[in-house]
Amino acid sequence: MGYTERAMSAGGQRQIELGRKIVRAGAGSGLSCLALALLLGGCGGGEAEPVRGRGDRTTEDPARERATSASDEVIDDAALASALTGASGPTETVVIAVRTLPEGLDPLAELDPWGTRACEDLLFEGLVRRWPEGHPWIEPALADRCEAGQGGREVLCHLRADRRFHDGEPVSVEDVLYSLSAWTGPKGAQRRAAHGLGALQEVSAVDGPASARDPGRWIRLTFDAADPLVLERIAAMKVVPRARHRGKATAFAREPIGSGPMRLVSADEARMIFERHEDAAPERTGARRVVLQVAPDGAQALTLLRRGEVHVVAEVSPVHVPRELGKPGMAARFRGYVVSPPRYDLLVFNLRGGAQSGPRLREALARAIPWARLAEIYGRPSLRAAAPVDEHAPTPIDLAAITAGRLSDAGLALWLTTPDPAADEAGRAEAAAILDALGWTLDRGLRRRSTGNLRLALTWDGSGGLASDLVAAMKGGWRELGVQVPSVTASWSYLQRPLAAGEFDLALLRFADHSDADLYDLFHSRGRLNYAGVVDPTLNAAIEGYREARTPAERRSAKAAMAARLRELQPVTVLHAPLAITLVSRRITDLVFVDDLPRLDRLGLGGEASEGLLEQATE
Repeated sequence: MGYTERAMSAGGQRQIELGRKIVRAGAGSGLSCLALALLLGGCGGGEAEPVRGRGDRTTEDPARERATSASDEVIDDAALASALTGASGPTETVVIAVRTLPEGLDPLAELDPWGTRACEDLLFEGLVRRWPEGHPWIEPALADRCEAGQGGREVLCHLRADRRFHDGEPVSVEDVLYSLSAWTGPKGAQRRAAHGLGALQEVSAVDGPASARDPGRWIRLTFDAADPLVLERIAAMKVVPRARHRGKATAFAREPIGSGPMRLVSADEARMIFERHEDAAPERTGARRVVLQVAPDGAQALTLLRRGEVHVVAEVSPVHVPRELGKPGMAARFRGYVVSPPRYDLLVFNLRGGAQSGPRLREALARAIPWARLAEIYGRPSLRAAAPVDEHAPTPIDLAAITAGRLSDAGLALWLTTPDPAADEAGRAEAAAILDALGWTLDRGLRRRSTGNLRLALTWDGSGGLASDLVAAMKGGWRELGVQVPSVTASWSYLQRPLAAGEFDLALLRFADHSDADLYDLFHSRGRLNYAGVVDPTLNAAIEGYREARTPAERRSAKAAMAARLRELQPVTVLHAPLAITLVSRRITDLVFVDDLPRLDRLGLGGEASEGLLEQATE
């Protein structure tokens, strides 16, 4: 199967986690940290606290935020003006306010979401790039030809001879073998699982097919299982220069060298500046320069946006919604979106056996969760999702309606809807009625049958912080029903084995992946990470339909079928699916969201010079 030039689509991360630290599932973003990890850890983006850590919690004092008007802040950004002084003549610069900068930019290491976007969109290339418009869902990058064979068990790619790294060195077969081989063997197990490439066996240089004009510069990837999405999956495998990276990974992450359309020209604690490489075609990027600027204080970020010194605020502080969005002039200058990244904190049920394997008892446990208390613990709005399937596209906000006081027309319903404690009380009453109907009678504060007490163990990593708060809240709700829920705690690396063997009752996990994840590993009966033990022909068919889809419409239909069947089966309960609000200057052109973050190589400013600091820098 070959392909021709098409428009590029970027990918995301897969993770599976248990507990406080996100850990790449060795056995992210499909779980790109394949993310099933004991809830809360350090996977995929170096997040120290995945729920309350980087990008999830404001660093400012909430009380101070509420008392401070963003328009009253005064920001000194002379450093950015100084950094841009070297520009020759007017040029387009897009500045994005982020809460924290990526800790490193090595595509062979763990990356946080912004690190992923910078590596994927700007700095590095693989043999192919993702392309969202139809089968085979990829376009050429470093390879000018790729073919999947043996039912998806083999990929042959021909490396182009004209591609160079930012330092001028040609991209060689040796560089490709070095980079792709980092995904094989025991050391690459977590990386493979993180991107749905668990079946990858070997990468080698081979002679091309007899029909090939150039028999050299061919790369073969072999797999131990068929995968119709194999070409799309290998887009995650980026190529680095072997001489620059080997034995120098730490230094390389600070000063990355790739073959992408932009290069990193400056980085400090306040910002990262990326600039179009001189050899990159102008159409490969929407702007000549992209700046990631730290603005951990929500008021500061909005002030920079209003002054024209920032063009995108990726995550508006919740304390500023809706008041700051409705200030005069906002609708005329900015666009707003409600986004929900493809990341889910989950309660996973073992369906293989035990009381929790029954659908009615799972329903009772879910109804008894104190949702209002969970909302307090997370401290930010959540999408009340019935299944970990990303069906929520970025939704525009009507800023003019907010200014006029018509919040019901503004598109903020998801954001402003919060759990009602009264509804939680009703849910516990319904849960108690279900348990009564199932024969689990309440006797001296405990639910019992003739076979014994209703006792279900919860598997997690036992750490403090968010995970322990969630566990305490859920156990409290179940305790009121008379359900005993002891904890089984250990490190994620230890707990992967009993989870995979189905030796658990309940588990607290996080799942993160691309918005267009096929969920095969997680929920197909043959999935490598099917911890819940789901065996359902209807769900299998929906997942396989997604994997075989040829058009975006077919993918959307299959995704809806997956979500509907998961809602019926309820192998998991979604505890939290974070919502965020992104504000974008109306000067920005070609805004495209990938996994609910802006795709960096497409952003532009309509050919005009950046406002504010760039003009100051070039006067």
